[in-house]
Amino acid sequence: MTDPHDLAVCGIDPDIYTGYAFGMGVERIANLKYRVNDLRLFSENDVRFLREFESAT
Repeated sequence: MTDPHDLAVCGIDPDIYTGYAFGMGVERIANLKYRVNDLRLFSENDVRFLREFESAT
């Protein structure tokens, strides 16, 4: 769910409308393609993990 304040900033009355936000980032696409079990591995900056994807470029 989106924060009612965010809706108000966009000019939408949060007392009438609610919002739902979703998306598919680069990490999720890589997760599906390379079958990585944990998305947090992408943000830990572990060079050993990141080197596994050198051949993908």
